[in-house]
Amino acid sequence: MNPLPQGHGDDRIVQWHCFRNRSEAAGFAASIRLAEDQQVVGGQAEDSLGPLWWVGVRVDDLDHWGNRQAVNKHGASA
Repeated sequence: MNPLPQGHGDDRIVQWHCFRNRSEAAGFAASIRLAEDQQVVGGQAEDSLGPLWWVGVRVDDLDHWGNRQAVNKHGASA
């Protein structure tokens, strides 16, 4: 289990997507294109509907990447 990012940018995760199906999360992760100072990150969590998987991008330097207000998240339901 790795909890979902909180959306404040302190974890340097700037964008993430949630999935109800692990294979969809894995497929999404394979399609991510990264800049030099970025890494794919992810985890598994649970909410009131059940398990979910998330995949996101962590940047090395949030201030270099951009504004903390620009941190985004996206969800997908199965």
